[in-house]
Amino acid sequence: MRYVRRLCGLAIALALTLSAVAPARADDESVAMGASLSEEPLCAEIAQTGEQQTLTANVPEEPLPEETMPEETVPEETDAASDRFDWTEVYTHEFPLFSQLDYPNQRFGSGTVATSGCGITSLAMVASYLTGHTYYPDELAKYFGGYGENNVQRFEYGAQQLKLPIHKADTIRDVFAAMKNGDVAVLLMDHMSIFTETQHFIVLTGINEETGKIMVYDSYPPNYSKWDLKRGFVEGFEEKDLMLGYSGGWIFSVRGMPEVPFIYTEEKPDADPRYDVELTWEQQQLIAKLIWLEARGECKEGQQAVAEVVLNRLVSGRFGDTLEEVIYGEGQFRSSPFLGEAEAWQAQYEALDAALEGPNILPMDVMYFATYPENEQVWGKIERHIFCYG
Repeated sequence: MRYVRRLCGLAIALALTLSAVAPARADDESVAMGASLSEEPLCAEIAQTGEQQTLTANVPEEPLPEETMPEETVPEETDAASDRFDWTEVYTHEFPLFSQLDYPNQRFGSGTVATSGCGITSLAMVASYLTGHTYYPDELAKYFGGYGENNVQRFEYGAQQLKLPIHKADTIRDVFAAMKNGDVAVLLMDHMSIFTETQHFIVLTGINEETGKIMVYDSYPPNYSKWDLKRGFVEGFEEKDLMLGYSGGWIFSVRGMPEVPFIYTEEKPDADPRYDVELTWEQQQLIAKLIWLEARGECKEGQQAVAEVVLNRLVSGRFGDTLEEVIYGEGQFRSSPFLGEAEAWQAQYEALDAALEGPNILPMDVMYFATYPENEQVWGKIERHIFCYG
């Protein structure tokens, strides 16, 4: 206030010789401390306006001749302005923030959502924002966790199934340009980044209007308390912060969304379970590992058929009285010696669930499969395996 009074006093003292007073300027220290550049000039402008009103109140200006009075005009909108897309006016969905750690027991890929689900959690955030329909991470994990050989493939497959307007960025500069255009993006960061020591997906939600930096949502809550990250989550991150350790990016077009978004649902056909068996968790793991050894990478039907052969043998009673006898019995499955080294993924557990719940693929008297016919009673072939009656 003292600065303003001094400015006003000086202006009044020099009113007869000065026609205007220059607005004050923010000093370098205030800029360095993060102060708004508009605060001090705005106060000076108000003081200047008040001074001018006081000075001109007693000296009325002579009106201009009528023919020289300026007409009030409305500036024409330029092509650049007319083409600009103000997505904030038409897009009002809130951006949800999900934590992958909330789902430690939901299988996903080769682990769980908590251990391996940053990608599917990021997809849930973006899909919920774009459609206005809340997709939860465990929901999408159930839908898409059994597909693909890695989490990038599962992320891309899920986005395609949700019919989101997605395309792979050629460079990170494409991502930055898309963000400035009002789009959102997901980045895959590697161990060179500030976000992870391995690989990690993050969501770019928009541009901070005050700082001009890029806002980021992270599905891994511990990152928000790291000293080198927590300020960025509040103010936004510099482009250079995101370039470090960048491994890939996917852009989601806000303008590409239809007025009525597609909402994904998965309906399973009605079927009555035909296997009257109860499997312990250890037994489920055993079958899933066998499927992983025998048919990983094959289609869902091929993996389910392997599970059905195991269950067909179990309920027949001809190959042993317990699951362990069926699997480890001499001459039963050539892969059984390697079960201790196997690591079943979600796809294998889903194949077992599909076999138990139905609808089923094989008749109950199909007992064999191999890459060649075990006998002349061939049922059919799925991928590289030929299934035979027993």
